Amino acid sequence: MPRLLPRISPEPPPEYVAFVEHHLDALRRDAARVVGTERDADHLYPDVLTDVATRWRWLELQRTRLRQPGATDLYLRRAFSRRAEHWQAPELLPLDADVWPVEVQVWSAGTVEPPGPPLRPALSSVALRLAPHLDPTQRPRAGPLGEAAVAWWHACETHRRRRRIAAVVVALVLLALTNRLPQDERVRAEGVALRPDRSTVSI
Repeated sequence: MPRLLPRISPEPPPEYVAFVEHHLDALRRDAARVVGTERDADHLYPDVLTDVATRWRWLELQRTRLRQPGATDLYLRRAFSRRAEHWQAPELLPLDADVWPVEVQVWSAGTVEPPGPPLRPALSSVALRLAPHLDPTQRPRAGPLGEAAVAWWHACETHRRRRRIAAVVVALVLLALTNRLPQDERVRAEGVALRPDRSTVSI
């Protein structure tokens, strides 16, 4: 039985990765121009890449079979324009804001802390050792393969959601048709019963 909406591979195809690699820098610059800062550009351009990934199969069909080599670039510009037009800044706290919760304990002058078990030395990791050397005001920038993988995963989620919606719609249509058939049969039966028997009519 053919699927209503065919599945897409969970891994981004090499052609899409190459497309992201080719357009990523320019897309980041354009997103930074719309958003206002380069640091917050990742609130806009990943959605554009997801839009392209969602329609990638049709765009590749246009490019290879319908001889429209610029279809993908054209759709990228349209998706970016649509996203940029409706983009609104998310209400996020700045990364360097000093508003993190602080635990405070108040001790009186005569209070003695009860003795407890000896503390174990804190475990350290490479991330903890590198944390003091990182700039907290800069967001990490993923490479083309990472950006392509994330956008493709979101596209897979969109396809999965659409398949579920299509399945629900088909189930509702079948249920409506199933409920309608007995009524049609009853109307036909009543029409046959009301039709006069011509064999008993004499001339």
